[in-house]
Amino acid sequence: MIADATGSQAKTIREFLKDGGLAGLDVGCGIGAKTAFIARHVAGTVGIDPNRGDVREAQNRYGGRRLSFLVARAQALCFADGSFDAVFFNESLHHVPVDRQTAALREGHRVLRPRGRMLITEPVHGSGSFGQILKLYLDEAAQKQHAIKAIEAAINDGFALRARTEIQIQYRFHGFDDFYAAYRMSRPEAAANAALKRDIRARFDRCPRNAVGDTLIDYTASVWHLVKK
Repeated sequence: MIADATGSQAKTIREFLKDGGLAGLDVGCGIGAKTAFIARHVAGTVGIDPNRGDVREAQNRYGGRRLSFLVARAQALCFADGSFDAVFFNESLHHVPVDRQTAALREGHRVLRPRGRMLITEPVHGSGSFGQILKLYLDEAAQKQHAIKAIEAAINDGFALRARTEIQIQYRFHGFDDFYAAYRMSRPEAAANAALKRDIRARFDRCPRNAVGDTLIDYTASVWHLVKK
């Protein structure tokens, strides 16, 4: 699997950081690939995630002097006020329980320094080929809709909106087995369902391929660039 195959998300992060920044926080970092990219553009970065296994994997893969990973929850950050210049929610806010999403954004606001910046990226529900595959085994519509409402409320409560855009994110897979390996990691309880696997494969096989035969799966994401008031 090659994530962000067109580089659209990487470009967004680079543009967000073009004004510089000494310390960054990636909330909901997973196994740390995007956090590691952020770390290349700032002086120091911390990634947090509630999943101990993901944090352990991230630390083993990417941890170093300028990049560390901690087990923590977005709605109860373990940092002092004003600890960071930039906070990221890279497609993670909708994974926070809906009754904690507003608290997560307030915590992000709290740990930002004055005029600090927040970049939030959220997938548009049902968009692209990935959205159509995702519908087969996971309905996140309510969580994503609530995340948007929480962001809009945050803009009126402590943040100013600098920009809102949409980007197309593309993943490139070396065949169905490559895709299903990633799916199996994220949904181990469902991966043994043979009928579901057939349905997923049928939709996967309808996705376009590039010149070398890799399958392309895409979706639309909304991006908010916020500044702490």
